[in-house]
Amino acid sequence: MKYFKNRRVTVLIFCTVLLIALSFISCDELITNKHQEKKKTEQTNQTISTNKNEAKLLLMLSKDNQDVIKLSKALQNIISKAPNVALAKKIEQTHLEIAEDFHEVASDKLISIPNYSEITIKQPLDSDTQDYKIKTLKKLESKIDNQLFLLDKLSKTTNSPDFKTLIGKADSKIEETLKKTKRIINNLITNS
Repeated sequence: MKYFKNRRVTVLIFCTVLLIALSFISCDELITNKHQEKKKTEQTNQTISTNKNEAKLLLMLSKDNQDVIKLSKALQNIISKAPNVALAKKIEQTHLEIAEDFHEVASDKLISIPNYSEITIKQPLDSDTQDYKIKTLKKLESKIDNQLFLLDKLSKTTNSPDFKTLIGKADSKIEETLKKTKRIINNLITNS
């Protein structure tokens, strides 16, 4: 009889130890799962934040691009020298190509970007004045500079291969249009 009592106590102690061990293991598993969930949530929030920043920068780039197109069209109407008009036309064409690239990436990323400019161009009665032409060109130069700044910011923000490709294509084209704008400004200043 004593043998059965000792055996019961031994089995009871063994079961108690087993239950305690299982509860520690399950607690450890719960803690690990919560830690993994927290990491997943942080990664998801980081991805969402990055996507928002990418979309915001693409919208700003697109807006400035539309402004550049509008300004270059206006310059074609007010610049009298044929070489400068040709440069303004090339700037417009380049930025139309860039706009297509922006729309392509935006549609792939499900980003809706407007296709219009919000800039207003107030042409004075005597739009042939040198001062007005240079001010318009300086505004164009400023918009192009801002695009380069935004591209740089986007390159630091994104890990997306689509955006990296877009940045690579657009950066060199925009650099070239900045050089053309500066060339027009120099031509106007030296020919005045």
